[in-house]
Amino acid sequence: MPKVRHMRPEKSLFNALLTHFLMGVALGLSMVLLLSLIDAFHVRDLVAKSSAPVQTTVMLVTTYALMFGIGSALTGLVLTLEEES
Repeated sequence: MPKVRHMRPEKSLFNALLTHFLMGVALGLSMVLLLSLIDAFHVRDLVAKSSAPVQTTVMLVTTYALMFGIGSALTGLVLTLEEES
């Protein structure tokens, strides 16, 4: 009788890092949304009074998304490599 395996096959390193990166991007997008909705730091006023508000918004959103995404991917890399060893 063949042996039944109930474990899922291990994810590749690329898939694990991509998952962490996308979770970080989602977290970064939610943080920039909260930053713009909660007007404690007057980010909306700063963006609205800039000379190019659309470009400022795009730069703010992409900076936060990439910053959180890369940070999460690097953290995921460290955790994945520690788990394997």
